Amino acid sequence: MLRRRLRTRFSEQDLQCPKCDRILDGYGDHALVCCGGGDRTRRHNLLRNVVYHAAEAANLRPELEKPGLLPQRPLSGSTYDSGSRVREEDSSPGSRRPADVYIPRWRLGPPAAWDFAVTSGLRMDAVTNPCGVTSRYEDFKCSHKDTRAECLAQGISFIPMVVEAVGGGWGKMARCVWSELAKTSALANGELETNTTCAIMLQQRLAMTLHRENARACLQRF
Repeated sequence: MLRRRLRTRFSEQDLQCPKCDRILDGYGDHALVCCGGGDRTRRHNLLRNVVYHAAEAANLRPELEKPGLLPQRPLSGSTYDSGSRVREEDSSPGSRRPADVYIPRWRLGPPAAWDFAVTSGLRMDAVTNPCGVTSRYEDFKCSHKDTRAECLAQGISFIPMVVEAVGGGWGKMARCVWSELAKTSALANGELETNTTCAIMLQQRLAMTLHRENARACLQRF
């Protein structure tokens, strides 16, 4: 974690990634986005679990990967009405699960589906607009397969929870959730903790989880 923070090289020269056979740069930036080895899935799931336990402590009765939130798409021959082909894993009614964490009642209103994602800021446009990376991925998560519209049709608020892998900055929608979750946690804990304390503790746990898993991904490859 310290090497990542200080931008100290793991290797003096670029190597071949043992997980995906692509170029592994000496700083380990590739390890954060590598599609091999299952590190991205592990990182995603651990971040999701941190928030799940925080919501559970706040008495929000969260559920992990709740099935059956969206209806199965209608078929037109061997394809869905959207034109995509039918896959075996899409055959069950509960195959689409837009909620990594499902909150049955959020902000005294309808249920909420929190969908987690980790994106990368290692691109040229991130230099001039760091917040644009998470904003664009929030938009993508909402529009992909019309997820947000379909959730709204079922009376569910779809909230993409996007974090940038390198610096650990969360998107605007996620930051709104942290603020509200901190208030709820403070109420659940009585006068023992303030909103600010709850928010800081949650974001510290999330940051440590993210950077620990980034470091683990680097060590797996060097």
